[in-house]
Parts: sequence; C-alpha cells; structure tokens
Amino acid sequence: MNFLLNKNHFIGGGLLAVVLLFFRLPISNLLNKVLVIPIFSSFEGGTWLDIIFISVFLLISIRLAKELPPKLIGKGVAFGLIFYIFQKANDFWVFDRMNIIPMLAYWDIVMLCGLFTIPFYFLIKSFSKPIPFTETNQGFVEDNTVIGFDDDYFKRAQAAKEIANLILKTNNKKSFAIGVLGKYGSGKTSFLNLINLSFEEKSVLHISFDPWSVSSPELIRREFFDLLASRASEIDKKMSSLIYSYARKLAGIDGRSQSWFNWIRIFGGRVSEQSSGEYEQINNMLKSTGRKVVVTIDDLDRLYSPEIIEVLKLIRNTASFSNMVYLVGYDKDYIQSAIGTVNGYTIDYLDKIFQLEIPLPKYEKDDLLFSLQGNLKQILSAEHYRVFDNTIIPNDFRNRYEKAYMGILRQNRDVVRFLNSFKIAYNLIGKEVDFKCLLVLELIKFRFPEIYELIYTQSERFLYERSFLSTHEQFYSPFLVKSKDLKDNVKDVTAFKDYIEKLNYSEDEVSILDGLFRSLFNGSEYNRPKQKNSISYPMYFEIYFRYRLSNYDLSDWEYRQAKNTGNMPQFMSHCVNHGLHKELMVRLLQEDITKDRRHFEQVLIWIFSFGRTFVEKEGMFRFYYTSLINKISNYGNHVSDSLYNKDTVAYTNFINDLFSNAQPPFLFENQLIFHLKEKNSEFVLSKEKLTNFQYSYFYKMAESGHGLSKNTLWLFWGARNYSSEGVRDENGWKFEDALVLKMKSYLAKKDSKEFLKFSIKHELRDNSLCSISPQVIDMFDNPEEYRELVEENPELAEDIKIEYLEFFGKLALKNFKGVVEMEFETEIKSMDD
Repeated sequence: MNFLLNKNHFIGGGLLAVVLLFFRLPISNLLNKVLVIPIFSSFEGGTWLDIIFISVFLLISIRLAKELPPKLIGKGVAFGLIFYIFQKANDFWVFDRMNIIPMLAYWDIVMLCGLFTIPFYFLIKSFSKPIPFTETNQGFVEDNTVIGFDDDYFKRAQAAKEIANLILKTNNKKSFAIGVLGKYGSGKTSFLNLINLSFEEKSVLHISFDPWSVSSPELIRREFFDLLASRASEIDKKMSSLIYSYARKLAGIDGRSQSWFNWIRIFGGRVSEQSSGEYEQINNMLKSTGRKVVVTIDDLDRLYSPEIIEVLKLIRNTASFSNMVYLVGYDKDYIQSAIGTVNGYTIDYLDKIFQLEIPLPKYEKDDLLFSLQGNLKQILSAEHYRVFDNTIIPNDFRNRYEKAYMGILRQNRDVVRFLNSFKIAYNLIGKEVDFKCLLVLELIKFRFPEIYELIYTQSERFLYERSFLSTHEQFYSPFLVKSKDLKDNVKDVTAFKDYIEKLNYSEDEVSILDGLFRSLFNGSEYNRPKQKNSISYPMYFEIYFRYRLSNYDLSDWEYRQAKNTGNMPQFMSHCVNHGLHKELMVRLLQEDITKDRRHFEQVLIWIFSFGRTFVEKEGMFRFYYTSLINKISNYGNHVSDSLYNKDTVAYTNFINDLFSNAQPPFLFENQLIFHLKEKNSEFVLSKEKLTNFQYSYFYKMAESGHGLSKNTLWLFWGARNYSSEGVRDENGWKFEDALVLKMKSYLAKKDSKEFLKFSIKHELRDNSLCSISPQVIDMFDNPEEYRELVEENPELAEDIKIEYLEFFGKLALKNFKGVVEMEFETEIKSMDD
C-alpha cells in the first residue's frame, strides 16, 4: 500500500475515496466519538474566540508552508480535501456555525486554512528567494569569451560561418583536424565558439574536451572516450556502448572498472561485448548517422609535452572516425617547441596531424579601441568620457603620427587586464588628478611596470622644474640631451629616451615609451600644462603614484567643488585649519583668469581675501606678490580690452574696490602697494591713489587700539616713495610725505617704542654695530627735532628713552654717518626679540 501511495498520488487518493465511501458509517462513528462531539459540537463560540480560532489555524498553515516540502503539502491537502468532501456530504455529523461568519462552520475554517498552505508556500518562497545577481559596472571587467554573434566585436563571425559551412560539406572517412592558431589572449576560444555557433544543432553533435583538466597524460585517452561514449548515447545507445568497450580494450582493461555502474545508469542495460572489429563498427555507425561530430579542444598550449603528444595521437590514431572533426586552438610556436623536446618527434609532426591550420583572423585597427571605449564608458564619469571620446581618441589613438597609445594594447585580453588595473587607480584618485595623465601613466604601468617605477624613483634624472613667477607656475619638463642617429646627425632627445635605449627594449618599445613619457610631461616655456592637477605639477606628482591624498595634499576635487558651488570661504577655512593655506594660495594664483570677466573678478576677490590669512600665517614677506601683480596689471590695456570690453574705468573701479575693502591689519594690501610702487610701472590706480590707501591703512591702525604697534609700523615702513627727487643716493627711497607728517604727530603723543626699534639698523655681521636708518633722519628738517620728540614723549618708558638718546648722541657726534657700537639692554634691543 505504501509503495502504491508513494508511486502514484492518484492511486492513493482513489483508494482513500473508496475506503471512505464503503466504510463511511464505522469511520463516522469513530470520528464522532473521538473528534466531533468532544471538540467541534460543544465548542462555545464568540466573536473574540472566533478571531483567535482563525488566527491560530492560519499560523499553523503558515508554519506548515514554511517547514514542509511541497510534495508533502500537496499530498496532505489532496487527502484532506477528499476527507472533507465526504464528511460534509455525510448527514451523520452536525457542525456548529461561527458567530462572525454564520455561513461557515469551524470545520470549514480548518479545511480552508489547510488549502491556504499551498499559496502560503509559494508566497514564502518568493520572499525568501535569493536576490538575483545583476550586472553592474561596479566591479572588475571579466575576460569573457564570445558566446553569441552579438559579442563579435572583432567581426570574425563571417570567417567562422564559412569554416562551419565547409565542415558540413566535407565527407571525411577519417577524422579531419583543423588548427586555429593564435597567441595567448588573442581570442582563439571566442573564434572556436563562433564556429560552433554557426552549426545547426540537429546536424552536429558538439563535444568540448578539456585535456588540461585531466590529472595525468595516461588518463587523457580514457577521459576522452568516456566523454565521447556519454555524448554518443544521444544519437545511438548501442554506438555509445561500442565506444565504451572499444576504449576499455585500448586501455587494456575489461568492463568491470569503477565506472561500470555509471555506464549501467547511462545505457540502462549491460555493456555489449564486441569483437576486435569494434573500431570499424563505430566508424560505420557514425558514417550512417549523417551527423558531424565536432570535438573542440581549446588551449592545447596549456599542456606539457607528454600531454600534447597524447592528444595528437588521439586525434590522428585512436579516435580518427568518420564524420568526426577536431577544432583545436593553440599557439603554434609553443606547440612546436614542446614537441621538439620529446624523443622521436620533430617540430613538423603537426603537419601529420592537422589537415588545415587557420591563423586567427586579424582584427581591424579600431577594434581594440572600440572594445576599450565601450568598457571605459561604463567606468568613467560623463565628463571624463567626453574627454576620452572627443579629445584623446582623435588626437592620440587615431593620429597616424602617434602610435604610442595603441601600441600598448596588442589584443583584447590586454584591454581587459588594463581596464581592471586602471579601474583601481581611477576609483581612488580619478576625481583628484588629470584624467588624461592618469590614463597615460596607467598604460605605462600596465605594459612596462619597471618603467613606471623608474619614472617615480628617478624623476630627477629625467625631469627638471621650470618656474614662472609671473603666473606662479612650477612644472616639470623633460631634460633634453644631444644624441646621434644612424647617419651621425645630432639632435635633441629626452634624457628618458637616451636612458631606456641602453636597456633591453626594442626600438618600437623605446618609441612607445618615449611617446607616452612626452605625453605626460609636455610642458615647455611656450606650452604650459593646462590642467593644474597634471602630473607635471609638483604639487600633484606624488598623488599619481600614491593613489591617495596625504595630510599635506590639497584636494583638487574639493577645490573645484568649492569654486563651482560658491563655497570657497568655507573651503578656505578648512585649508587654514588643516595647514593647507600655502597649497590653496598656489592653486588660486595658478588659475587661468584671462578669458572670463566674472571668473577674473571672483578669483581676485578670493586671492585678496585669503591673502590676508596667508600673510597672518606666513608673514607678509612670504606672499607671491609678483604673480598677483602680473594678474592685475593692465599692460597694453590687455585686461580692460579683453575682459571689460575696453572699459578701463570699469576695471579701475574693480581694482579700487579691492583695496578699499581691505581689513585690519592691512599688511597684505599695504605690501602689495609697496611692490606696485617699487616696480615704478603704470598701473590702473595712480601712485597718488595707492599712497592714499597706504595713508588710510596707517591712520586707521594708529587711531585704533593698535597705536604705534609693530603692525602699524610695518604699514608706515612700507609706504615708500621711489621718485628720485630728494632721495639719498645710497638708499633709493624715502617715506611718503603725508605719512611722515602724521607720524611726527604720533611720535609726540603715542608710545613710540616700536618706532624706535624699527629705526635702528644693525650690521649683519656684528649686531652691536648700529645706526639709525637714514630715511628716519630724512623725516626731519634737522636731527634735533627728532631728539626732542623722543625726549618729550610722555608715553615712552624712561629707561627706553635714556638708552635711545645715548645711542642718538653717539651717532650725532659722527653726523649720523657710519655706525657706532651699542649694546641695547631695554626692549628696543632687537626687532626680532
């Protein structure tokens, strides 16, 4: 009975129905006594009890759906439904009705919950189903072979179809072997797949044999015939049995091997014993089927010499059947070399095995580029892909005079391997560095890793740093050396090329490397690198090799974000807090502001604003005033003409506002004016206007709580007049008259300690030899006026006054010419103290 129930559910269900039909009375009496009367008939219902009853049985149904296998659920529901129908039709039982649903009895709810087990099972299964893998561009690129004609990027399908067509038309009495030749990674597997895809399924039996997965050469033949026998069973089980028997006799063993039970399972019967003519029988049976048996053996060049010989013997001798075609992929140079190492075999042995050898069809010039381009589109940002598509491809990949870029990638496997290497670097620093430089450097690293290391470790040998104070740019340019060609013509070549020519590289490789190197470091006196995060700029050079920002690196991405979103003030604060103020100022000064008025004005506002912070951190003598002056100078009206539509007044007003909006302590703006006046060149603001600014800065500081502080004195000292009238020849300048008048009034009523400090000149070699700056003496009609201001100043400390007047008296005896020896003891002893 159990056997029948397990064998066929319908038989079990029918038997249950028969039992219930013929034995309904005794079964009803039994169940009535055990189940109906004690439980269902006397059940005291109610609204809440009904809800609890339904909930409990629903939970039981869900639990069963979760725990039981689907077959058991199906059986239980089927048998339960049969039982339910018979008992509902039986007048012997009376079932109590529910309160909340009077049309249903409690027994009905039990059955319904049982039926719900089936949909619950499928619902739970759908929720617990693992999330299917979706292809994304987040991970590495796979080196996948062609599995469909749509993947044929190298347009080899036409050749593959023609080969398949000729195979079908070939009436071969023995095996026909075709070799597909190609180097490692050139696409042999994909081409073999295309040939197999070109066959009609019904006309060909496909067999893929992987001899490199076999543990030893001795087992290759056995594994092959086992596979052939298994696949031949799809055509004829008798032929499959013959192949199996034939293989075992070749191996010198009988059919009672460990694989015996496997063959019983496959063929469903005992292996037939055949005569020694089994080979001919197999041959005739294969011929009579009219179907080609195409055996694909890929990566023959992955085998060792003994294994290769074993496979070749298999093709030509033991498995040389009618209508059988072998498609074998290999690198011919490797196979010939391997055969030559085996005694008794010569390198022309392949000619005896293969009736046809087909070199892998060459791809078109742009095929690798299309493959690279398609994959990069999945990796790059939209901005970088536009650069690659619109600039790098036409100028560097397709330029017939520039072979360096494409020379790196020789086959599709190179493309995949390069993409995976490049993706690591791009994900880490792609937004921080120049995309083109990163691409070129990664091309070098992929093909010539030792040269990649050489560029980093010996950059001083190949590069020197150019500096342009006018634009505050410092970038690397290649060292050039003299070199003779084959005709003894002397020409300039890069020191990099001269060095690697002495290494073990071919002429083509040297040309490729030098081309890539010059692409990286292409800056010259007349051609400066446009991208300020280029590898040519020292501030970013290390990042290309380090793949991360250090604590001392300015994030170019964050800089550009701040520039584009108007968050530069916050970014300035960030840089100050992290000690990156010098790097930020360099980056601001390197901005190209010659094309757009709005950008020009915005960058100058940033420089003036951050210049104050820079001077506070580094001192006013460390700022790059020459670079800034070059940006704001209007030589030949080039700024006002190009950016202000020849409106010089509008430009003048903008510059005037920059100086007008200066903030205490005014050191940055004052020192900038000092350099502008020192250059004695035309500027959009007159010298008088610039001097008025200096007077305003000085007055505001002196009248504020600063008084004659050190910072106030720096403002005074920077307010110089470089006109030739009334100037001492040996000094070349004097203080501005307006500031002198104001200073005299302050010397009479404010603490002049800092002024006295500033006035003292110490000899560099001997600090005890001192004098008073001639410009200070020139402030007064006669030195006595100065002495009286010092002597009568009510705010000056008495010890300082006495010491300075002693010093003054010594110099007066020498008519304030030369130096005197003086060891200061008070606070005026040194400006640096």
